[in-house]
Amino acid sequence: MMERFSDWLASTSASEAFASATWFIPIVQTVHILAIAVVVTTLVMFNFRLLKLTRVGPPLDELSRSFMPWTWRALWVLLATGLLMIITEPARELLSFPFWLKMGMVALLVMLTLIVHSAVRRDGGYWAATSQRRVTGSALAIISLLLCIGIVTAGRLIAYV
Repeated sequence: MMERFSDWLASTSASEAFASATWFIPIVQTVHILAIAVVVTTLVMFNFRLLKLTRVGPPLDELSRSFMPWTWRALWVLLATGLLMIITEPARELLSFPFWLKMGMVALLVMLTLIVHSAVRRDGGYWAATSQRRVTGSALAIISLLLCIGIVTAGRLIAYV
């Protein structure tokens, strides 16, 4: 079924126009990569603070207020550029296991980020209030960082698998 959808999408005028413009994919991929850099950088900085790997700078709630708007905007850019890449090369994306693995990890990362940051928004010291919360916050930070690494890796594998 996905193969039929991919074939149909590849035959649309939008897909054909995007694919025939030699400048289109490099520009879209560049914007996509820059947005990935924003998401990964903001999440790494936040999660390093949650893990207490960085101790200098603003508190966790300030980091969340400062970084999360950038993170969410960059995620919207990733969605838009990702859709453009799917329209342009549907078989490369939709028929690739690394693509679906990446999408699953992105969904998990978004949910995890919502959970962690909503707790910080309600109470800036939430993840430091008890030893159980500190352990949970650290575990969530490590999972978030591993998901970032997995997403970038799966994204690169789309081109080769």
